[in-house]
Amino acid sequence: MADVNDRRTRIAALAGGIVLAALGIVFLLNNFHHFLDAERLWPLFLLVPVIPLAVNWLARGREAAGSVVPITILTYYCGYFLWLTHTRWYGAGFTWPHYLVGPGLGFLLLYFIERRPGLLAPAFVLLGLAAAFFGGIFGSSLPLGGFLILAGIILVLTSRRK
Repeated sequence: MADVNDRRTRIAALAGGIVLAALGIVFLLNNFHHFLDAERLWPLFLLVPVIPLAVNWLARGREAAGSVVPITILTYYCGYFLWLTHTRWYGAGFTWPHYLVGPGLGFLLLYFIERRPGLLAPAFVLLGLAAAFFGGIFGSSLPLGGFLILAGIILVLTSRRK
């Protein structure tokens, strides 16, 4: 058991070191081209709590798998807000269903880690609602149809494993 904990601690330290080195590279590159602008990059601060959550998850393994939900939500929202700030918040009025996608993906990823069938219901409800709302906003059945196909494939593949 000690070998497993030592390995997980090394993996967590490696992940933390990679993140810190990547941040250092970003700040050094900013000296050549000034792209670090607090007005546009503030969503990156959403990733600050992701680091200790990810380290905890890597160190403790499946017993801390619940950390994957906030990690997924914060990471997804960070990307969404970076896109919104890059487009000067142009799409904020018609892309709001993304607020449902973040938690939906979190529950779906947690299902794939823990294989608890009860996690599929909230994942499918949130992702299905987001797909339906996107379909209504853009006047197309494509998002809902695509979601239903993917949800059906997931259900078929997970039912075969039992």
